[in-house]
This record gives sequence, C-alpha cells and structure tokens, in this order.
Amino acid sequence: MITLVTTVILLLFLGSYLRFLWNVREGLKSTAMPSSAITPIVSVIVAARDEADNIHECVQALTQQSYDPTRYEIVIVDDHSQDRTRELANELAARDIPPKILVLSLTGHEGLHGKPAAIALGIENCSGEIILCTDADCVVPSGWIASMTGCFEPSVAFVAGPVLELPAGSFLSHLESLEFLGLITTGAGLIGSGTPIICNGANIAYRRTAFQQVNGFGNGPASCDDETLMQRMVTRRAGRVVFNSDPKAIVTTLTPPTLRAFWRQRTRWASKRGHYEDGSILRRLLVLYGFFLVLFLAAFLALIEPALSFPLFTVVLLKMLGEWSVLTTGSQLFQQRVRASQFLIAELFHVPYIVFAALIAQFSPMRWKKRTLEQ
Repeated sequence: MITLVTTVILLLFLGSYLRFLWNVREGLKSTAMPSSAITPIVSVIVAARDEADNIHECVQALTQQSYDPTRYEIVIVDDHSQDRTRELANELAARDIPPKILVLSLTGHEGLHGKPAAIALGIENCSGEIILCTDADCVVPSGWIASMTGCFEPSVAFVAGPVLELPAGSFLSHLESLEFLGLITTGAGLIGSGTPIICNGANIAYRRTAFQQVNGFGNGPASCDDETLMQRMVTRRAGRVVFNSDPKAIVTTLTPPTLRAFWRQRTRWASKRGHYEDGSILRRLLVLYGFFLVLFLAAFLALIEPALSFPLFTVVLLKMLGEWSVLTTGSQLFQQRVRASQFLIAELFHVPYIVFAALIAQFSPMRWKKRTLEQ
C-alpha cells in the first residue's frame, strides 16, 4: 500500500515537473535577437560593494563598447564599500573621455543600502532612456549595449540577457558553472514561454519610463530585487519581457571561489520567501519544490520498501532525461559545451541540493559581504 501511494504521488509530481521542463524547452525557441538599429541614450548602472579587485576590468569593458560613446554613460554607485572601490571608481571617472563616468555613493543617504537602493539612486541621477545593469564582478562583451538595446521593440519594457560563470579550472568549479548554466537556461525558457520568474541582475535592461510606471523596486524589503522588478513589469502591464539570446550579449563572471561561497550565494538567491505580486508564481515554485522533496523522501523509503526501487528509478531516469534535453538545448543557444560525465555527477547531488538549499534559505539569515540582508 505504501509503495502504491508513494508511486502515485511521485508520478503526479513527475508529470508537473516534466510539463515545466517542456515549457522551458519550448520557451527557448521564443527568445529574442536584436532587430532594431535604434541608438537611444543609455545609462549603464553598476552597483558596487567591496569590488576593488574587479571594478577596473568591469569599467574598462564598459568603455570599449561598439555603441556610440557619446550616447551612453556609466554610473557607478558605491554601496558603503570598506575597501578602495569608490576611490578607484573616481580615478576612472577622472579620465574625462566618452563615455562619461559618473560616481555616486549611498554614503550620506541615511537608511539606504543594498543593490536595489544603489540602482534606484543611479536612476535618479542618470540621463538615459534605457537603463542597463551589470555587476561589478562581471565583464561585458564589446557588442553588449548595442545588442541589448536592439531588442527594445516598441512593446518591450524589459530585456534579460545571458550570464555565464567561467570555471576556474577545478572540477568543482565546472560543476558550479554547469549548475549556473541550468539556471540561466531555465530563466530564458520561462521568459520565452511568457511566464517570467527568474533572471540574473548581472545582465538586464529596461525602459526608464517602465521602471517609474511600476514604482521601481517599491518601498518593500531588500528582497524586492531585479526579479521582482521584472515580474512587476508583467503584472502591472508596463510592457513585454523578452530574453536576448544573442551571443554578443553574453556577460561573464567567475564561479564562486569555494564551496562555502557557492552555498552562500545560492541560498541567498533562494531566499525570496514569497515576495511575489503574482501568487501563481509561488504556487508553481511550491509544486516544483514538492517534487524534489517527495523524491528525496522516497529515496529513504525505498530502503525499507524495496518494491519502491523500480518506480523510483524510473522517475529519476525520466527526470534526468528531461533535464538533459533542456540543458543541451540551452547550451547550444549560448554556445556552451556540456559534458555528460559532469552532468551525471551533478545529478547525484541535485535533489538534496535543491531540498536543503531552498529550506535553509527560508529560515537562515542571509549574509553578503559582512552585511545581514533583509528578507
């Protein structure tokens, strides 16, 4: 009886999960490519906290764009850095050559801290019609601005772009890079299918008017972030959300240097705690989490109910085949290579990783660069 009930529950959750993967895979066929030659005034905003080691390379890449340098500016917003980030940014700005570099700081703005506050301050003081955002530890390609702005057809309010983590060389870093590719692929497919849920703030763009229309990040907690903004564009009907799959728009960063850093980063990303205006998003995510939780518990139950082993193996196999299909489709879209051996090893940890990362994220205080984040 236990075996039958567990099998039925597994199959029901599996059906939901495979439908989810199918929607993601089909959505990847509906991503956008630059189709416009417009050259609006653009403001690239970079929120930076303790990025002295990365700020120069980031800004250097931003100054070497193929876009007309007189039609874009770079706005660096220092988020209470405790290193030389602000000093180095000011040195870069002192060059006084196109594109213009403006350096702002949250210091002196009482009660303001965190990336949403930094981005909002940048938007208040910039001049661009289109806002592009990347992170201070990222490097953008020379065609990035042209590619992202080229996706702004009249009906488009928000453009998400691809971000890839470059492995440092260790086997662990390759697994981290693979997992990250899965996240980006999932986000792209969901946007392409018309159900935007996740994006990466290291590569996004939106109309300034749309940002103002949806009240930006609002007055809520720090978890009102880039994804929340994207979702608001949909729920408040500011315009369409598209994913730019152009290889010229791929932003790169490095994988977290240690397993501990990786774990902290991923649990921080998972710590939304239900801040969604569209309640259906939370329901979808709970169903997905339910599948992983049931799968995790069924693995232990199979130890005392051997008859459950075969249906459990079948469910796991179908899960892997579905994920492999989506991941390889995404890897082709973003011109990456996925090794089957790395995928199989990653699959060994996938279920417990999802179960514990999502669970811990809901109850543990999240820390980032010596700061406890509000949730």
